[in-house]
Amino acid sequence: MSQMDTSVGIDCLIKPTTDMVEMTLITSNTRRRHIEYLPYPDENFIEEPLQSYPHEKRSLEEIYLKRNKTFVDGVPVEVVDITGVRDYNPVTEFLYPYLYTITVRHGSAFEWTIHKRYKHFHDLHKALVHYVEDITKRSLSSLNKSDLSGKKSNNDQSSSLSKKHEDQPCFPTRNDRISFINQFTIGERCKTLQNYLNKVLKHPKFREHIAMKEFLEVSPLSFVQGLGMSIKEGAIAKRSKDDFRGRSVFLRAPFICDKFKFHHGQKWFVLKDSYLVYMNPDSALIGFPMLIDKGFSIEQGYRKTATNNGIRIKNLQRAMLIKFETDDERDIWFDCLMNIKNKSPLIEQHSFNSYAPKRQRQYAHWFVNGQSYMEAVGKAILAAREEIFITDWWLSPEVMLIRPCDDDSMRLDNLLGKRAEEGIRVYIMIFKDIVSVVGLNSWHTKLKLTAKSPTKKNIKVIRHPDHSVVPGTESSFLFSHHEKTVVIDQRIAFIGGIDLCWGRWDTDEHRLIDLGDENVVELKLTNEKTDQPAEEAAVATTEKMAENSLAENT
Repeated sequence: MSQMDTSVGIDCLIKPTTDMVEMTLITSNTRRRHIEYLPYPDENFIEEPLQSYPHEKRSLEEIYLKRNKTFVDGVPVEVVDITGVRDYNPVTEFLYPYLYTITVRHGSAFEWTIHKRYKHFHDLHKALVHYVEDITKRSLSSLNKSDLSGKKSNNDQSSSLSKKHEDQPCFPTRNDRISFINQFTIGERCKTLQNYLNKVLKHPKFREHIAMKEFLEVSPLSFVQGLGMSIKEGAIAKRSKDDFRGRSVFLRAPFICDKFKFHHGQKWFVLKDSYLVYMNPDSALIGFPMLIDKGFSIEQGYRKTATNNGIRIKNLQRAMLIKFETDDERDIWFDCLMNIKNKSPLIEQHSFNSYAPKRQRQYAHWFVNGQSYMEAVGKAILAAREEIFITDWWLSPEVMLIRPCDDDSMRLDNLLGKRAEEGIRVYIMIFKDIVSVVGLNSWHTKLKLTAKSPTKKNIKVIRHPDHSVVPGTESSFLFSHHEKTVVIDQRIAFIGGIDLCWGRWDTDEHRLIDLGDENVVELKLTNEKTDQPAEEAAVATTEKMAENSLAENT
């Protein structure tokens, strides 16, 4: 019997390992050939160091300035983890079999998770490539070529180009199916995509690009102080009118009308814990917010929405229909809306049929006299940081809030004008009076207040309602605004109180007159007062005050 050659046995043992290593190297080399480097639009940008930041949320002021910025300046955005799981979906199985779960962190205050397929990565990359080519006026191939001098050797050029590419985002151009991604290589694929996103997010122009914000599912409302975390965000088609029947002329054919693109408008929707709001994705102009109240309901299905992949949303104020491209996207949003509805305390029946629930251990203070009330309002106006909201039946711009005072700085119009010019937004709604019935001189109030902010124009006054006599329209003669509300920064509210007008400032002595030379300082006898109707007396007094104030300004 011949002796077996030991080298043959060793070759048989190591051959499978050798083949596997060779296959891995071939696959790795092939993968390197199918990558695309994304040049930065400019090389002179500062990378933020990863450290703690004192301000990790944006102020509400930036929303009103309409800068359309999303992320907080100076706070890094990073992808901390990506995992891929094979999703056996009959639609996406062929080209995009893997569903990637991406965990994103913005500073230390915000961390959220999104789910994407390779298609979404590819769309993002193509959008950024188009942006770079548009801003540099050069093609991607020319940008990726070496700009080194021809005098250098090929090795030097290759080394410099390789170092340059190491700092640039590197994107795999083949999808999961063509790249033969499997359970052994999915980990490397996830690391490649994570490295690509983190390098892209380092550049401020890439970070604020609309394609990147859509990919990360964020908007200018995502990281704002006081608005809380977003439950879900995304671009959704919204029907321009709530009533579908207006779309048909001779025959209601929703399966035909639904195909037309003008039937829907694309908006960016943001779902918070207590409301749903949409905005214009280009200008960040905020549309109508839908509160989650006791009338909040959501429905899906063709019989309820008269469209495919639609959800009908309704609350006490309005109804709205939104439409999705796929069933999966619709189901995700429907589950999020249903989850918020089931958890919200606002949908329950509350005391006195109120829309708001009873809240325990709330801070409150009672006011009895106008002196303490107006003084507190004046101090709250001085402490405002973002906005002031006032509703009144009668509002007198010349009323002094804090008395005594050496000058007119505590006069209501001067106080609001000062804060408005400092950048505080002031919104006022007053009753639009009928002069022949009750003369509150609301037109003078509007002119007086808006003139106090000539530069910033931050004082907005609405007189409501319009008094119409057109047949078939809703009559406004039978009611008037009687709210007496002052809200500061949506945090401090004076409610159910006193109009900021003449005759409301008093003390325990219950003074009968206001301060100032323009006011009546002499009491009239009963018979003298009855000689003139009360309405005419009020009109005359108010007009006299307006004339005196106009004379002072001229």
